[in-house]
Amino acid sequence: MGDFFKKMIEELKDSKKIITAVLTGIDGEEIPENLLGEMFLFDEEGIIEFSSDVLEEEMQKFMLEEDIKSQLLTPVEAKKTDAELKEIKLDKNNTLEFFLEPVMDIPRLIVFGAGHIAEPLVKICSLLDFSITVVDDREDFLNFERFPSADQLLALKYQEFFANSKIKENDYLVIITRGHQYDYQVLKNVIRSKASYIGMIGSSRKIKNVYDKLREDGFTEKELSEVKAPIGLDIAGETPAEIAVAIAAEIIALRRGK
Repeated sequence: MGDFFKKMIEELKDSKKIITAVLTGIDGEEIPENLLGEMFLFDEEGIIEFSSDVLEEEMQKFMLEEDIKSQLLTPVEAKKTDAELKEIKLDKNNTLEFFLEPVMDIPRLIVFGAGHIAEPLVKICSLLDFSITVVDDREDFLNFERFPSADQLLALKYQEFFANSKIKENDYLVIITRGHQYDYQVLKNVIRSKASYIGMIGSSRKIKNVYDKLREDGFTEKELSEVKAPIGLDIAGETPAEIAVAIAAEIIALRRGK
């Protein structure tokens, strides 16, 4: 069972949806009753891992049937997010009941700065299956009227955020603090994190000034080169909305391996 949960964690690192299926009912004489409570993982491509060899052996007797695969994979294909009880008819004599629960490690977008670019960026990225956090030290800029699709609004000094929060591998970080005042401070705190994406807005001159300070702090050229600065794909965007599109596009490209 320990290997089963290790496999679940490993699959979640890819930020994809998997479903756990727990055997909760057996109607038939061919499946041993002691398999109740056993589990398996699957995604849209099929079975990933069984919790025991016995369950795998029993299920493999029936899994070649395409209609059984279809019954199992329906929650994935329909992109359901709620848990459900589901009966799977193996054949005319054997029916199993499974408790199916989707498990997702949803990527988190953290936007440092709640200014004019943040608004359209949050709106766009809310359509891309991100959990979205906006951090800014100005309470009057952080409200759900401006950011109705954000999951979390944190009115904090940036240093307070880093004192109480940990950047994770599945985080995508956008640094667009007001007037670039805190970009250096934020980047210094995240540049050695395991975040999937770190992007910072700014002109070449402003980026050079930030990088020069970071070099003085001991950060390497390799570390600096991994920051997306200037942020976003070059689509010649000028308006806040166009810049937001460029940032979102860059995040999508990185996330999908392009």
